[in-house]
Amino acid sequence: MDTMWLFKYFDQNGSMKRWSMVPVILMLMIGVYALVYQTGGIQFVYSHSMYIPILLSGLVFGSAGGIISGLIGGIILGPFMPLNIETGEMQESIQWLYRTGFFVLIGLFSGVASDAARSYVMKLKWISLHETSTGLPNRIALINEIKKLSMKNNPAGCSHLLIALSLENKIELKAALGFGVIEEAFLQLSRRFSDQNKGNQIFYTDTAQLVILATIYSSKAENFLHEISTISKEPILHNDIRIHVDTRMGYVVFDHISEEPETYLQKAEAALTAAYKQELDSVSYTSDILSETKENLSMLGELKSALSEGQLSLYYQPKIVIATGEVHGAEALLRWHHPERGEILPDVFIPRAEQSTLINLLTEFSLVQAIEQIKRWQEKGIHMPVAVNISPQNLAMPGFGKMVLQYLNHYGISSNMLELEITERGLMLDIERAIGELNQLVDEQLIISIDDFGTGHSSLQYLHRLPVSLIKIDQSFILKLPNDKGAVNIVEAAVTLAHKMGIKVLAEGIENKQIYDYLIKIGCDLAQGFLFSRPLPAEEFERWLIEYKRKTKEKS
Repeated sequence: MDTMWLFKYFDQNGSMKRWSMVPVILMLMIGVYALVYQTGGIQFVYSHSMYIPILLSGLVFGSAGGIISGLIGGIILGPFMPLNIETGEMQESIQWLYRTGFFVLIGLFSGVASDAARSYVMKLKWISLHETSTGLPNRIALINEIKKLSMKNNPAGCSHLLIALSLENKIELKAALGFGVIEEAFLQLSRRFSDQNKGNQIFYTDTAQLVILATIYSSKAENFLHEISTISKEPILHNDIRIHVDTRMGYVVFDHISEEPETYLQKAEAALTAAYKQELDSVSYTSDILSETKENLSMLGELKSALSEGQLSLYYQPKIVIATGEVHGAEALLRWHHPERGEILPDVFIPRAEQSTLINLLTEFSLVQAIEQIKRWQEKGIHMPVAVNISPQNLAMPGFGKMVLQYLNHYGISSNMLELEITERGLMLDIERAIGELNQLVDEQLIISIDDFGTGHSSLQYLHRLPVSLIKIDQSFILKLPNDKGAVNIVEAAVTLAHKMGIKVLAEGIENKQIYDYLIKIGCDLAQGFLFSRPLPAEEFERWLIEYKRKTKEKS
């Protein structure tokens, strides 16, 4: 539409700009009157020039402006304008009345078209600044409001507070009640926040995220945040049913606008991400949070290419049978040899990968590498079971067990040569699903073990239901043996309980002979740690194994 720029111009610049057109239109009408008069009267075609100010008036002022300008134009060229200036002959009333009616009709049509176009522009503007399903202002509206803060004087003792709030149990809510419950939850929450403080501005910036922008006295910020947290956790009403919601918040406090508006939202969202990671109700933004977030994204961005470029490999650490000193097997541990950062340990990149779908790729890579290594060792006459760490996310992945079995069958490896280790904390995330998945794997003769036993706080009540052959006592307890009474009690209780249930026990993190001798004394089954060997590449592990067997034979 060629005149759309005109509607946008007046919409953006307000009524003052619109009213500034009044003298322009009047001057045009007077100009048309003068033109018609100077050219000999109304009998000539110059009178059609009056359509210009009438159409312009309709475009600027709408239907009302078009009608009024049509009337004025009709009167100017009506009883006061002769039909012929030279003869002085005047128009008949029916002539100028008809012309006036036609002018009014043209002004009305012009105004109606203008009103429709203006309404369309306003609708587009509203849509651009609101989330249509809830009617709440969106991310663009928030950025505009933050920009406005730079033009306002901050009241003495006040700070601006930007809070990003998300529903932690949104997946559960959507699965049970549909996506509409998320929108309903945020609508009710926005009303509560508005009622709590009339100065709060509420924005719906994501499919499951509200943002609150408020200006409050700094001394009251802590109480304000506590009130927001308390209000957000009150049940919502959906289809006459009270529904529980869990929320987390990230927020940033600032006194004035010194950065781009988007930066403040980015900081609040980074703090919200930290709240999820740390499992806290709310987290305040610090510079470390954003730098850590950027580092995470950068590392994850490089991790996928690292897989294809051969930067990742498996190291192997032996497991020793305490009673005989024989090598029972090996644990495969992932290592990342970065061309610039050097060696990156699993404790650094695995937790970050677990927050994304990359963990499935890493686990599949580890499984394939470990199974291939078992095959190569068997071809050399080395029958070495290998344990691979898996993530809770892997158990939730459809077809995970089938994938493991397919790789074993492809390489012709017996299922009992592969051990899958899962952390106790990971089991606790979804115990029922874990039990079901692990039972299917055990039915196929795979070995299942619990890693980091003793750190999950709640697995004892499920231990009798878990199809595990081995528990690994976390090194945080082993390293304190035998002098720490608390660690002694925990380790001895774990060994006794496991043995009564027919489960073997491995102690990890053994670094000295004193710890090892104590574990022999209490009847622990297996040992793993630097006392025997650090994790080694496959070829070095083979050399270590030959040397270890030689020394063991000499001692016997």
